[in-house]
Amino acid sequence: MNGLAERLKPPEVVSFPGSHLGLRWRPLIPSDLGAVADLIREVEKEDDAIFRTSSQEIADLALGHLKASPLEVIVGIAQDHGIVALGSVKVLTGVTEAAVAIVNAVIHPLWRGRGVGRSLLHWQDGRARQMLVEYFGAESTLQASIANWVDGHMTDRRRLYIAAGFYAKHMFQVMYRDLEGSEHLAPVPENIKICPMSEVSFSQLHRVHSEVFSDHPLAEARDFWWNRALEDYEDRWSFVALSDEGQICGYCMAGRSAESWIAHGRLEAYINTIGVPADHRGKGIASALISASTRAAAHDGMNRIGIDADLKSPTHAQSVYEHLGFVNDRTRVFYSIDQ
Repeated sequence: MNGLAERLKPPEVVSFPGSHLGLRWRPLIPSDLGAVADLIREVEKEDDAIFRTSSQEIADLALGHLKASPLEVIVGIAQDHGIVALGSVKVLTGVTEAAVAIVNAVIHPLWRGRGVGRSLLHWQDGRARQMLVEYFGAESTLQASIANWVDGHMTDRRRLYIAAGFYAKHMFQVMYRDLEGSEHLAPVPENIKICPMSEVSFSQLHRVHSEVFSDHPLAEARDFWWNRALEDYEDRWSFVALSDEGQICGYCMAGRSAESWIAHGRLEAYINTIGVPADHRGKGIASALISASTRAAAHDGMNRIGIDADLKSPTHAQSVYEHLGFVNDRTRVFYSIDQ
C-alpha cells in the first residue's frame, strides 16, 4: 500500500471558510466554552439529536488550544450574534489499526442554507488530511479514514456528507424498551455467574473490550464506545459474566446521560457497550447480561432502557434485542471517506 501522504494528498495550505459567508473565523479559545455550550445545546434541541453532548465533551474542545491532543477547533462569529458555528477535527490516537480523524460541525439554524456547512466541511477535510499525515507519518501504510456519525433523520447533513464524497459505511439501529419495575431475569448459562461490574478491574475489562472489537469493521469506533461508556457509567446497572475460574466471559456497561435526562425530562438507562468474546458466544450470555441491566434499571425507577444494534453484526444483535423486548427507535449512520 502506498504511504499516507500519497493516498491522502493533503493540501499545502488550508484556509478558514471565507468571510464572504458573513462570519469571522478563528481558533477556539477557553473563554469561548460558555458560548459554545449554549450553541451546542440550542442546536441539539432544534435538531432533536439522539445523543446529547456532555459538559465534559464540550470542555475537552479546549484541549486543542492547549496542544494536549491532535485536535483543532474553529468557531464562526457573527458580528451581532457571537459564536454561531463550530467545526472540529480530531485524530483518534487510541486506534492503532487505522489512521482516523473524526470531523464534527455545529451550525445555528439561522445560519444554515448559506453555504457555511459546505465551506466548513471543505476546511475540515483539508485539515484532517494534514493532521493524519503529521501524526502517523507520510510513509504510514495504515488505512486512513475521515469520518463522523450522523443521526438518520438529519437528511440535510447526510446530503452534505454524500456530496463531499463520504459514504454510509455503517448503520446502527437505536432501540428501546419500556420498563415496568419488576423485570424477569433471563436464564444464566451453566458455569457462568452474573456479577456487578465493580468486581473486576477496568484495566482488565478494557483488554477484553479491545479483544471483542478487534475484528470489528469499525475499529475507529472501539474507543469511542469505551469512552462514552465510561463517561455515563452507572455501576448499579452494569454487569460482567464470569466463569467458575474468574475469567470474563462477557460484559454490559450501562449508564445514564445527564444531558439527555435534562433535555428530554425522562429517566432512562442506556447500554453503551456490550461484548462477549468469540469463544463464549452462542450461549445466551449477552441475553443474561442485558436482562440483569434491565432489571436493575427498572428497580431504580427508570422509565426505559436503550441500546444500539449494529445492523451488520454477524451475531444478529438486533434479533437478540428484539427477543428481549426492545423495539426500533431511530438510526445513526457512520459516514466515512476511506483512503
